[in-house]
Amino acid sequence: MNVNRLFHLLTAYRDDGVFNQYCEVHPELDRPDGAQVRRRNLRQYLVAFADARFLLVGEAAGYAGCRFSGIPFTCEAQLVGAQPLAWTPGLALERSSRAATPWVERSATMVWETLGERRDVLLWNAFPWHPFSGRGPLSNRHPGRDLSAGLEVLRCVLAEFPQARAYAIGRVAEQALADLDVAAPYIRHPSRGGKTRFAAGVAALVGE
Repeated sequence: MNVNRLFHLLTAYRDDGVFNQYCEVHPELDRPDGAQVRRRNLRQYLVAFADARFLLVGEAAGYAGCRFSGIPFTCEAQLVGAQPLAWTPGLALERSSRAATPWVERSATMVWETLGERRDVLLWNAFPWHPFSGRGPLSNRHPGRDLSAGLEVLRCVLAEFPQARAYAIGRVAEQALADLDVAAPYIRHPSRGGKTRFAAGVAALVGE
């Protein structure tokens, strides 16, 4: 798998109100090598899930999850905490934050509680960077008009994993995939009371 173009696209993007976790560091929140750590974590993840049969596309990187881990729908605690995810041992994954304890994200927790030890599902975001609100860098917002900036990256991911059928996790991802002329079935996002429906959608990802 050659993901050089993907990483070029990921690191090239800059815009106001968006933190690019793959090339930027916040001096108060990140280790000095934080961006490098996140790129390395993501690369290890993509290699580990290279044979995925399903691609679940979410909305955007959240501040407590992908913003620090570098991996969509995944938080630092799931990589280096007391109970790391089953696929992480041996990958030399690291945390990038300066926080006293690894970050924990609710959505990431619900997603991996549902996925368990499955290795046939790859996670991504339609807008792969972290859009933050006026409340500061530790906040989230919908990507809005920014969403178009992530389409070329999403197109690249689809090309890198041609065997993986795409599914939209939420309406923002559904629109992004439609913009690329990808007819992706919809699965409810697990947040805001959607965990049961999300779990049902994931459970149906078999036999394709």
